[in-house]
Amino acid sequence: MVDKKELGQPLEFDPEFKGPVKSRSCTDILCLLLFVAFLVGWGVVGYFAATNGDPARLLYPTDSRGRVCGKDPDLLDKPYLLFFDLTRCASPKVIATGCPTPQVCVSECPQKNWGYTGVNVNFKDLICKDGTDKNKDTFDLIKDGDCAYYYVESKPFGRRCVPQKITKVADYIKDSSEAMKHLSESQRLEIVAKALRYLSRLVQFVEIAEGVFQDIKTTWWVLLIGFAIAMVVSFIWIVLLRFISTVMIWFSIIAFTGLSGFGSYYTLNKYLTLRNQEDKTGMSKMEIKFTTEFSRYAELETTWLILFIITVTVFVVCLIVLIFLRKRINIAIALIGQASKAVGDIMSTLFFPIVPYIIQMIFLVYFCAIALYLSSAGEPEYRVACSENCTSAACVGAGIQENNTCSMEEFDNTACPESVCQFFDYHVDPNIPRLHIYNLFGLFWALFFASAFGEMVLAGAFASWYWSFNKSDVPTLALTYSFGRTLRYHVGTLAFGSLIIAIVRMIRVVLEYIDRKVREKTDSMIIKCIMCCFRCCLWCLEKFLKFINRNAYVYCAIYGKNFCTSAKNSFFLLMRNIARVVVLDQVTDFLLFIGKMVVVGSVGIASFFIFSGDIKEVKSHLPEMNYYLTPVIIITLGTFFIASAFFSVYAMAVDTICLCFLEDCERNDGTPDKPYYMSKDLMKILDKKNKFANKED
Repeated sequence: MVDKKELGQPLEFDPEFKGPVKSRSCTDILCLLLFVAFLVGWGVVGYFAATNGDPARLLYPTDSRGRVCGKDPDLLDKPYLLFFDLTRCASPKVIATGCPTPQVCVSECPQKNWGYTGVNVNFKDLICKDGTDKNKDTFDLIKDGDCAYYYVESKPFGRRCVPQKITKVADYIKDSSEAMKHLSESQRLEIVAKALRYLSRLVQFVEIAEGVFQDIKTTWWVLLIGFAIAMVVSFIWIVLLRFISTVMIWFSIIAFTGLSGFGSYYTLNKYLTLRNQEDKTGMSKMEIKFTTEFSRYAELETTWLILFIITVTVFVVCLIVLIFLRKRINIAIALIGQASKAVGDIMSTLFFPIVPYIIQMIFLVYFCAIALYLSSAGEPEYRVACSENCTSAACVGAGIQENNTCSMEEFDNTACPESVCQFFDYHVDPNIPRLHIYNLFGLFWALFFASAFGEMVLAGAFASWYWSFNKSDVPTLALTYSFGRTLRYHVGTLAFGSLIIAIVRMIRVVLEYIDRKVREKTDSMIIKCIMCCFRCCLWCLEKFLKFINRNAYVYCAIYGKNFCTSAKNSFFLLMRNIARVVVLDQVTDFLLFIGKMVVVGSVGIASFFIFSGDIKEVKSHLPEMNYYLTPVIIITLGTFFIASAFFSVYAMAVDTICLCFLEDCERNDGTPDKPYYMSKDLMKILDKKNKFANKED
């Protein structure tokens, strides 16, 4: 048990306190300087990346000689990459060694099907490497690997030539490939089947990707209309929430309790039925254990027993909440009503999240640009790739081994014809990975900083609203004043709080990397369990720190104290009122979740019926689409982010007013000298009132 004295003394009445203090000074200056120094270092990293990297190496394909198609001076008229034999790319080892087939840049992808049948053809009909001797026979060109022995009708995807009719590929490979003449018929068929599976998946992916892209291109104006409707619905929901918050909360709690009660009855009845019939039709656990048909688990009585335990536990918890925490729920409802009024009186707060979102997008774009440039910084690296395993005596004697580094000018595969020296990747400086880590940490710190900035600005505006005895006296530019105070005095505090969260997030990323490496080397359940516990603990720590930071920003916005003082005072205030805080936090989160799901669900369902063609009046006005679910999914996801932006303002209003309400209860007692600032609804629920003082809502 924690002694209440250890949580600090309750706040005392201060006749000079009228909301966010005006006389304040800069806080956490050292953290501000550290943040500025870090941003300068991030800028240096960006300069280094820009001067040493070339994103065209990643965005454009590269041939076997390491030249960028469509970008290198001698390849400006050849923007597409063609693989001599895509079947060689069907092996999983290509991830480590690269595709062991020549890759050349071409001006256009093949427009017909062709395969070598042993007859000389015109050199113009061949696709060959640059610098190939045109006077050689077709057989020699094919045998020496200077030209492709087959190609099929293709079209570009991601600047790479992808076959369109894979049924034609099998015939050309099986019947005309000189490279497979030494193999048996079964081996050739196995290679062809494996290659066709790969090509089939590739073509299907291309078709789906192009179809989705085309749908987005043709329905962009419909998507914009959908996003606009999502904004309107979110706005209407916020406005209506001011009037129906009480009904919504109680309806949600009662409905959830009723559903859990019905679930308890249904699962218990199912369990008893299966137990009584087990000797006849029931299934044993041993029979279920070895099946991958998950629907058969519904025939196992243990499944329903577990579900019954879960549902009855939820039902009992809901009943306890309804019976013993009615008063706390009423307080939460009143606070939510107050938050609705605050948002309604300061409507500009609904649109303020655009500012931190724009800042976050700038940082995100900067991070992606640096990551691209750093990934493309370095010199071309060439490695040996083999169509088969280079394990023959000739290959071993020549010192040729797959995945070894090689030189394009000096490599000789005469003794080992199945080997080829080709471009693999760009060799990077050992310091590049460290710069990637710096860049990633910079992204985390910057994103959390922008989010914290938005929270503190909104907290200052809503605190000004709460601590105005007459709500008509709320400053006209409450949000602007809060923006100026935060930017002038408390950037260091924001840097401090966001730095803590960024460090924890970075540790989580490192732990995820370690966990992935551990899973590759061991199947030990004990180690997996330990790693899972570590991940869970860090996740909980990050959530707890975000909760502490959020309240620290509110306290700092009101009193202008540094981060540590604000975090300590706000935490002690919450701990002194822990029973109220727990219920208020959970109930308000549940209401916001319900509201968000209502908005997202309504817009998503409406878009589904519209694009699926069920509404005939609208169907004729819509463009033709390959997949009608494409705009439905995009609009639904967009609606989720839009609704989250609106409801994040509401959540900040609730958290700020909650903290102010707890302070109000400790500071004031309702006498004329110390009147309550809370609403009449809250005072009525708490059996409090202002004596000889008329308080307006």
